[in-house]
Amino acid sequence: MTNLCGTCTACCKVFAIADLDKPAGKWCGHCFVGQGCSIYQDRPTVCVEFKCLWLESQSRADAHEHLPLPMRPDKSKCVISPSTNPNVMSVITANGSPDAWRRTDIRRLLIGLVKHGMSVVIGPAASTRKTMLDINGERVVTMTPPDKDGMQWSEEDQR
Repeated sequence: MTNLCGTCTACCKVFAIADLDKPAGKWCGHCFVGQGCSIYQDRPTVCVEFKCLWLESQSRADAHEHLPLPMRPDKSKCVISPSTNPNVMSVITANGSPDAWRRTDIRRLLIGLVKHGMSVVIGPAASTRKTMLDINGERVVTMTPPDKDGMQWSEEDQR
């Protein structure tokens, strides 16, 4: 594995990958947990193009903008990434760690995103009950079940 992910393979569990018939919240059959992808050179485009917020931060020129190692998804138990809405950030929490996002460093980052005009949707992979952080505070929202690509939307946005 030749990337900056190190031993992190969290994205290999939390996301649905339609090209591989992989559901959200289940380990990819090509993932060697803590090591990497057995089809790395031939992985689907969606995998090639994906960068969580931690990984994206590591490529910034200013080292002060790099998120620290404890915030890497395998360490923080939170995969933070953009959603299909440019104003919404997604935080998928690891199984068994639904409150991982409340950790001081993660929460501080999320509050910073909200202060810059973002909304943040937080919860386990494929969950239809998530937490929304935005300028109105913190509230529970109901999400649609995941579609074949693992995409979900707020029920209130579907009305």
